[in-house]
Amino acid sequence: MRTARNRDMAQIVGLASNSAKFGPPRSTSALIPRSPLAARIDRGGKVVLLLAPPGSGKTSLLTQWHGQLGPERRVAWLLGERRDREPVHFFSWLAASIDKALHTSAAPFVGAGACTHCSAEHITDALGDQLASLDQPLAVVIDDLQWLDCAEGERALLQLMLQSSPKVRWILATRRVPRFDLQRLKLEDALTLLDAADLAFQPEQICELSLLLRGVPLSLQDATECARRTEGWIAGVKLTLLASTRGERVEGLDHDIGAYLMAEAWQDLPDRLREFLLVTCVPERFCSELAVALLGEDDASQCLDELEHSQRFVRALDGTHRWFRYHTMYREFLLGQLKKLGSARIAQLHRISSQWFADHEQPREALHHAFAAADRQWALQVLARCVPVWLRTGEFPEVLQWSGRLTLGEIMSCEAVRDAHLMSLIFLRQFERARQELRLADQLARDESERRALPPLQLMLEIMTDARVQFVVPDVEALSIPENPYLTANLFNVAAYQLLVDKAFDAARRLALRGKQLLQGTQHIYALAQASVVLMLIDRAEGHAKEAAESCMQLYACTRGGRRNPIWVTATTAAASVHYHHNRLQQAEALCAEVLPLLSMAPSLENLTVAHVVAARLKCASAKYGDALRLLDYAHSVLDSSNCQRLLARVCFEKVRLWLLQEQPMRALRALADCGQSFHVDANNRAEPPWEEFALSRVAILIHRGLFDAAANELQRLCERAEAAGDVYGRVRLEATLATCSWQAHEEEAAFGWMNRALKLTGHRGFSRAVFDDVFGLPKMFATAIKMSRVATLPSAEYFKRFRDVLAFDPYEHHPPAEPMPLLTQRELDLLKLVSQGLSNKDISERSNITLLTTKWHLKNVFAKLGVSTRMEAVFRAQELRLVDGRPPSLSAR
Repeated sequence: MRTARNRDMAQIVGLASNSAKFGPPRSTSALIPRSPLAARIDRGGKVVLLLAPPGSGKTSLLTQWHGQLGPERRVAWLLGERRDREPVHFFSWLAASIDKALHTSAAPFVGAGACTHCSAEHITDALGDQLASLDQPLAVVIDDLQWLDCAEGERALLQLMLQSSPKVRWILATRRVPRFDLQRLKLEDALTLLDAADLAFQPEQICELSLLLRGVPLSLQDATECARRTEGWIAGVKLTLLASTRGERVEGLDHDIGAYLMAEAWQDLPDRLREFLLVTCVPERFCSELAVALLGEDDASQCLDELEHSQRFVRALDGTHRWFRYHTMYREFLLGQLKKLGSARIAQLHRISSQWFADHEQPREALHHAFAAADRQWALQVLARCVPVWLRTGEFPEVLQWSGRLTLGEIMSCEAVRDAHLMSLIFLRQFERARQELRLADQLARDESERRALPPLQLMLEIMTDARVQFVVPDVEALSIPENPYLTANLFNVAAYQLLVDKAFDAARRLALRGKQLLQGTQHIYALAQASVVLMLIDRAEGHAKEAAESCMQLYACTRGGRRNPIWVTATTAAASVHYHHNRLQQAEALCAEVLPLLSMAPSLENLTVAHVVAARLKCASAKYGDALRLLDYAHSVLDSSNCQRLLARVCFEKVRLWLLQEQPMRALRALADCGQSFHVDANNRAEPPWEEFALSRVAILIHRGLFDAAANELQRLCERAEAAGDVYGRVRLEATLATCSWQAHEEEAAFGWMNRALKLTGHRGFSRAVFDDVFGLPKMFATAIKMSRVATLPSAEYFKRFRDVLAFDPYEHHPPAEPMPLLTQRELDLLKLVSQGLSNKDISERSNITLLTTKWHLKNVFAKLGVSTRMEAVFRAQELRLVDGRPPSLSAR
């Protein structure tokens, strides 16, 4: 049998040495060096497959690779052609190519017609015997393999490749996915695949090609735009650059590109594939189900498989190969062909696309096609179907973006669109516009049923504009609309949050729970999340910090892997705050870095304020005060323009705290004034600022100035209000501040009493990082109280491990012997005692009879020896080392 096969081979082998089928093109214009890709071919496995549409540079790359080979490398090169559809013809030429590569001289070729009596099986068997026993390296290159469009022939080729000697490598270039078992080759690490994305030109290569083709440099910006337009498709890049040489614009579908695509990717297609291409080019992406709707036939899946198999510029957008798109330029070409059929056909396809996308809750694409259909009434109907999708996830900017393409009259003519539009204006804080359009909606409403949604929207607007509207729970519940649970739940959430701010916790909880119950089991996740956040804040205010933190982290866990939408922003901001409170600063910083750039998508200014405050505190923890101030300045500018005084008070307190931390009291006063608040030194002043944070800003300045009685009076008034409201969280902070105020006023017993009361309110779990940062000097005082055994009940050992960096002391650990006392001179010791009495540098200079400059120089040495940076830290450290008496420090103005 083997003898017969060899006789068959002898009949078919031989070819004139100058045949174009047996080598790369002798000249290829404008070759850009592609060394990395050539190296991948050289290092590839048993089979290297170049799979890309026409014009992608497959042959050019193979030519470059071949040109880099040494004379000792044996390469059998075969260029496929139309006649190679016949397996006998293809394998006859392949045998001749391999024989030419392995022999220095070949027997005279008797022609393809002489071997017609040989079957493909005989030829492949003979080739298989020859290649299986080959003991010298050989690379077999087959260019334009797509012409072997025969399942039997491709299976025979695969078998030939698998049976060939390990010395034989196969390099195949084709426009069409071969009918190979590619998965088997991948599993055996035998396949190296280079596709259209690998072959695409990058902007730098486009610049090189411009110089080579035109002798004119191309800017990197223009090259980047060219790469975007052409997606790096080499034929498109070349023709675009050549068009620009003729004085035409680089962008746009050039006539030559259209002609190229007509010849290479249109003319040879059957009518059914052409129809499929024309209808599916209308949407930017499509799937087989959408194609069925557009085509009106069930043949769509088969057409799509054929197009993907033949690499007709169609690309899968996901790993499951459900969604596809066309190459940008090919889609432009197809749209050009579609325009020849008339605008009515195009409008019809847009309408079908909008219907399909709306049915599958993909609103952006549904509305894009609805408006493209040039039917305003249809676009309004589709928008009415789409807005609920965005309302469910709180994406109010999307609602306004699309309703903005309608006239105000069109918006008001559709109740669903009108209500979504007005709610979006309110939640995006476009209050004046919302107020005007609410009045217009009321005027245009034809009856009470059309007006029913307007009072709830009006109340939401009044609450969110800080109008200090007075309401009780029954008033809110009376505005509920049973047939519109979403609007009702949002009304309850807004009202509940206002009641929370007013410290009416029971009423707030009642409304938030009602809102949550209304939407339980629905997909309205934004309103559900907002209700959960309100309930979480109520829990924290009432002293259930652990439960609040757990609820917050559960909400974050549900959203962390999802889309970056307003719900994710809300949950991530809350999670960052929880991490900060628990002194997990790295986790908090990572979440802040992720959420800060995306805050604009969340309608709540609470999110913006909390995120910036937490981020600023994290910067302060690293002593990056300038970065912290920039974050606060940005939040200040946003809140100032929104006239949101409650949140502005929060930022004001942060700024005052930051400046006092840097010993700059005048700037702290300026920060207070910038927020429209005056500072009164009168201890009997009972004028209460509108928001608690403004009061705490004044208290911080009073304590810094040594006006302890005035500060204590204001703090006690705030404590009484917090206790009456059941605000446990607020009391912890206020009583901790009273503790440090008493401590600095030399009232040690009162100080420890307030501190233990505050600790008891935490359930003896310990102060949070936020309280430590809020109350200047609290960490040192707390650590000192522990060392003096003045803490009634210690928090857990785990707490001290977590707050090691704050307290610098762990009562559960064995402590080494006391550090050696720093060597202070008598003069330095005397000055330190004067500092502990709260005297300023000027007072110390006068009392010690030394110049102010010498005083500062001595104190600088004292701070260095004690290892501290501020006066208060110096006094606490001196007390620990018993260099001064145990009385707490009293720090006056500098």
